[in-house]
Parts: sequence; C-alpha cells; structure tokens
Amino acid sequence: MKRILTAALGILTIGALFSVSSCVKKDFDAPPDNSGYDPQLPVTHTIAQLQAMTPGLIDTDVVIAGIVVMDDKSGNYYKKIVIQDATGGIEILVDQYSLYNDYPVGRKIYVKCKGLFVGAYNNNPQLGYAPDATGNLTGIPTVLSSDYLVKANYPNTIVPDTLTLTDLASPNAAKQYLNKLVAIKNVEFITSQVGLPYAQLATLASVTERKIEDCDGKSMVMRNSGYAKFQPFLLPSGKGTLLAIYTRYRDIPQLYIRDTSDVQFSGKRCDGSEPSAYIINDGFESLNNWNVVSVTGDQKWAIAQYGNPKPCAAMSGFSGSNFANEDWLISKGINLTGNYNTITMTFESAAKYAGNPLELYISTDYSGSGAPGSATWVPLTAVYDQSGSFTFTNSGNIDLLSYKNKTVYVAFKYTSTTSAAKSWELDNFRIKGE
Repeated sequence: MKRILTAALGILTIGALFSVSSCVKKDFDAPPDNSGYDPQLPVTHTIAQLQAMTPGLIDTDVVIAGIVVMDDKSGNYYKKIVIQDATGGIEILVDQYSLYNDYPVGRKIYVKCKGLFVGAYNNNPQLGYAPDATGNLTGIPTVLSSDYLVKANYPNTIVPDTLTLTDLASPNAAKQYLNKLVAIKNVEFITSQVGLPYAQLATLASVTERKIEDCDGKSMVMRNSGYAKFQPFLLPSGKGTLLAIYTRYRDIPQLYIRDTSDVQFSGKRCDGSEPSAYIINDGFESLNNWNVVSVTGDQKWAIAQYGNPKPCAAMSGFSGSNFANEDWLISKGINLTGNYNTITMTFESAAKYAGNPLELYISTDYSGSGAPGSATWVPLTAVYDQSGSFTFTNSGNIDLLSYKNKTVYVAFKYTSTTSAAKSWELDNFRIKGE
C-alpha cells in the first residue's frame, strides 16, 4: 500500500510540473503595433473653418483632423496640445498631465467637436470645454478626452512654413499661421540676452520673455516657461533657423519652442562674429554659484529684487545706521580649461550713497570654502557705477586668458565703516571663452 501511494504521488508531482511548465512561455507576445492605424473618420471642417465659427458651444457634428505640432513633453506647454492641418492650427485644452504619452508631436488625431467650445484666449484660437467663471475655456476632463480625441497614425512628417519676422509681424495679417509650426531663418538672440537661461526660475516668473531678431533689426518675443525642462539652459550666441509655434497675445506676436532642438543657432552672428561659449552666465537669480563669507559685521550679501533685470546680488552695511563690515562674495570654482583664444569676464554694478568702493579679486589657491584670508587674491581692474543713483554699469571686458586651463575663484569684497556704508548691487556676471 505504501509503495502504491508513493508511486501515485510521483505521478501527481510530474503532472503538476508538466502543467506549470506548459503554462510558461519563454517569449511573451509583443503588444500589437497600432502606430500605422487610421480610423478614417469623416472630416467635416478644416481647422480654418472651425476658427471661423461663432465662439461658444459646438452643437453640431463637426469633425476636424490634424497633426500634433506641440505637446507638453518639455514642460513649455501645460495641459494643452496644438494640432495643425494645411489651413491653420488650434490649441486644444485637456485637463490631463503628460499628454505627450497619448498625443506626441507627429501623431495625427481626429477631434469630434460636438459638445466642445471654440474660442480664443487673448485672440489666440482655442478648443476646449465649458468656460469658467472668467469666461476662459477649461480643459476637456480626462475621463472624457477619448470621447473627443481619436488617435490615428504616428509618426507623421511636419513641414513648417518658412517665413520671416516681417511676414509674422502682424497677427491679424498672418492669422493663417497662428498655432502652426513655422521656420524662421537667419535670426539670433539679441546681444543683451545671449548666454542667459532660457527662462528665469519658476519661483521668480512663470514665463520669461526672450527676444530674437534678424539682421535688419526686426525682433519678436519668444516665451519660455519657468517650468520647462530646458529652463536653465543658456541661450546660444550664434545665428540660424528657429522652429517655433506662432501664437499671439492680443495684437502681439509670440513664439514658443518645443525644446532647444528647435533653436538651430550655430552660424556667425549678423555682425560677422563667431558664436561664443559662456563658461558661466549668472543673472543672480540665486547665490547657488557663490559662497557668502562675512569676516566682520552682521550684514551679508543676499539676493534683492532689483537688477537688470531683477533680481541681483546686493550688499549694504546700513541697517538703521552704518555698521563696520567686511563681506566677501566668492564664486565657486570656475574651470577655464578649454581651447580658448580669449577668456573675458564682465558684470554689471550699481551703487548709491557714500562709502568704500567695491573690490574685485581672483584666486587659484582658495580652498573653495571658509575665510578668504588663507588664499592669495590678485586684484582685477573693472569699471563700477559712479552715478550715485543705482545705474547699472558694465564692467568692461576683464581679460582672464592668463588663467586658461586653471580653476579660479572670483570674489567681490565689500567694506563699510560706522561713518559710511555704501550700497552695492551686482548683476549679469559672465565669463565667455572664444
């Protein structure tokens, strides 16, 4: 009997193992590739015809189709996408995060518009859901988005309209290009903004305006979100072709990029100069690139809401009365290694009231933290504001080529006395290598 039970258990064990192994496949079936599928919904209107409709609820069976030319992947757009067809483009508001997962740039989509609202935000055409209390359209609720937006094939090639800043100067005259991808050749960022971040920190401004211009001096605003992934990247100094979505704010034309690959600026500038590289470009939105060292006194360097543009770094020994101070603003290590023919430092200063001049130094042996007294500091000559009225003044070019292939520390030294405590502000600290 014992032998029979043992044999039976062996059979059951083998059967169980066979059953398990037969349920496991070495290779999983891949999900079906539907990227080439197009449901071929009947299209009743072009986007231009939709834009021409009376603003408000769409209560008829209107269907449009278009290619996504702007999504939210980089963070420069939020809860909206842009589609275009041959006749025009339109923003579509959707109350959903990470829209690019479903509606990436290059995907064709159909929009069943019945039940949606057509309108405009400050004259820029939009399609969305019921207006809020202010009259602005809201986003299509996430749970309803698939009822209105129907995905089709992906990817599709998008050929931008090639235009000039003159062509786009008037949104009324160029309304057929609104919310479309355009290519603008032979443009560059204006000189005063080259090397600045694409946008200020979101804590300072949700959107930052940067300006491009052509070689005739015509210019246009580019708007960049402080929440964009490319916010801290620096504006290139060259000239080239800009790809952007053309929009408007009332009668002001505006441009939005998808990401920095849309900015193809590698050629010589309009003045014939070669593109340059910024080793550091600090607008003093924070003191992250600096160490604040107070040797004497309670007052310290800090960020102030002034500047060119604001904010800036500021120091004053006055706090109800004059106090004696010695305070250093010392950069973190700056690596000047590179194939440079020139290395130039510039900054802007503004000052007011009586007191000591600001001093500028450079060191190659500072430890990177702590008191400056243990390091060797070489004075540098610069131009400072002498107006007595907080007029931001350029320092002039300060030659640092002798420090090539070294790591340096740059320091601003502030001093005041109980009889005179001048106020100093600093902005737009830059080191450029060419």
